[in-house]
Amino acid sequence: SDVILILDPDGTIRYQSPSAERVWGYRPEALRGKNALDLVHSDDLSRAQNLLQQVRRSPRLSIAAELRVLSADGAWSYFEIVAKNLVSDSRVGGVVATYRDIAERKELEAVLTQQAFYDPLTHLPNRALFLDRLTHALARADGRDESVAVLFLDLDNFKVINDSLGHQTGDQLLVAVAGR
Repeated sequence: SDVILILDPDGTIRYQSPSAERVWGYRPEALRGKNALDLVHSDDLSRAQNLLQQVRRSPRLSIAAELRVLSADGAWSYFEIVAKNLVSDSRVGGVVATYRDIAERKELEAVLTQQAFYDPLTHLPNRALFLDRLTHALARADGRDESVAVLFLDLDNFKVINDSLGHQTGDQLLVAVAGR
């Protein structure tokens, strides 16, 4: 299930494993002669360049990074790339880069982050995210000799609405207020 590429030290692809067609949609030999960095999302490019530089400087050391890679159909997917410099190994003569699809893991991480830091009803940041952001804002303001303001909203008699009209109506009110 992993895609294996053998690269020249500058990132030029010399070999792609047959799994590249199944995973990325690139036909056999389609990537040969292209630069692996051309398949990396622009937001991840500096991290990919850094990975390649580290690998060039560190023979036989495996170095990993998470990057978005372009498929033949134009879709971006997350991959964990583990690269190892085997340029001096006469049997390989290049950098071996193994790409493992981590899209499902990234989706799960996003779901867990949503659940950990956002209210499931209103989708507004919850207390944990508020405290994290407030801590950062206070630290930043302290370093710049600035102030931070916090707005506190309270729905008067909300308990009365919940008790008299029901929790569903109370939830609808919270969602409406959150939307505003």
